Amino acid sequence: MSQTTQTSLWQHLAAYVLLARHHLRHGLRKGTKRGLDLAVGLTMVLLLSPLLITAALMIIIVDGRPVTFAGKRVGKFCRLFPMLKFRTMRRDAEAIEKKIQEHKISQTAQHFVDPEHESVMKLRHALLKFSSAEKYPNDPRILPCGKFMRKFSVDELPQLFHIVSGDMSLVGPRPFALWEVAEFTPRDLLRHKIKPGLTGLWQISNRNSITHDEAIGLDLKYAAKQSLWLDLKILLMTVPIALKNRGGN
Repeated sequence: MSQTTQTSLWQHLAAYVLLARHHLRHGLRKGTKRGLDLAVGLTMVLLLSPLLITAALMIIIVDGRPVTFAGKRVGKFCRLFPMLKFRTMRRDAEAIEKKIQEHKISQTAQHFVDPEHESVMKLRHALLKFSSAEKYPNDPRILPCGKFMRKFSVDELPQLFHIVSGDMSLVGPRPFALWEVAEFTPRDLLRHKIKPGLTGLWQISNRNSITHDEAIGLDLKYAAKQSLWLDLKILLMTVPIALKNRGGN
């Protein structure tokens, strides 16, 4: 066997060893992350079960069933999945919004007169001036208990079941709605190569003033540098932020 052939064989062997080591590290990281998700997710479901039950009962008493709302979100590899939240709006919230969008061309009071549904008419008036906004200030469709749940992020707790099932992870990019992802650039879509998470680098930053590009940049940074230690760091930093109510309303 010539020296050239021997050198080539050693090069191929070294390449296979490097590839095997890469797959081993990837598998260990993936397994460790999944183990952390299951351990923490199940523990939180058990510890928070009284709060979960109380929130569900509050919604039923105030506005009946269902207690959850499943909105379509974009997950890993851009696959859609129904992400659960506690329902914080009245049951006909989407119907009212549809009416708002249908009638927002005209802003005259008589255009909204609806003798059979006076309460709906009042809500149309209240929402009309905010109909072009993503979120309505003091949205009258929000249930009284819904305001409390939003303030303290209780409405997000059903996502723990997605973490246990494997659709989501404790740490990762927050899942966006399809209409939001439709505006993404090819660079932005790279954030979907990993599972969406309950919290991430974006959430432990000052997310009230962060720009879209900065937020995507943090998601991509996490996707490139994810590790068990980074996950633990983000989880520990999330706790005081959540307690200070720096999250979304």
